[in-house]
Amino acid sequence: MRLCNSSKAWVARTNNGKIIMEELFREKSKTIRIYLGREVETDPYEHTTEVTMLNPLPIKAIVTDLTASSAQWKMVGIIVDKAKEIIIEKKYRSLIEKSYKIEVDGDLFQGWKMNGRMQIREEGDYCRIYIYIKKG
Repeated sequence: MRLCNSSKAWVARTNNGKIIMEELFREKSKTIRIYLGREVETDPYEHTTEVTMLNPLPIKAIVTDLTASSAQWKMVGIIVDKAKEIIIEKKYRSLIEKSYKIEVDGDLFQGWKMNGRMQIREEGDYCRIYIYIKKG
């Protein structure tokens, strides 16, 4: 390995993938809101629950739109009206798994608790997640 005069160049050569993702987050990330909820059992005999939404938690994510054809390949068996792919840091995965709704650009997408079919893939220090609004 060749060392350069600049310490930044040396870091860029050793941790190339990590630095590229950090730059991408710095330049292209948006703020999305994660809505968590609290379930309260209203009738203990019929086991009906009522969900109260809590204040949203903002996190940074890289957001891209999914076309209808790519959504069919990535989310098999799910008919969607609108779908997006978000990339978040791995430390926010637990928030996504506890979410009821996810707000991106004013649109509310179904969270993990509303529909357990959300696909989450870990890729290093980041997670790639496909979120959608059901058709109909």
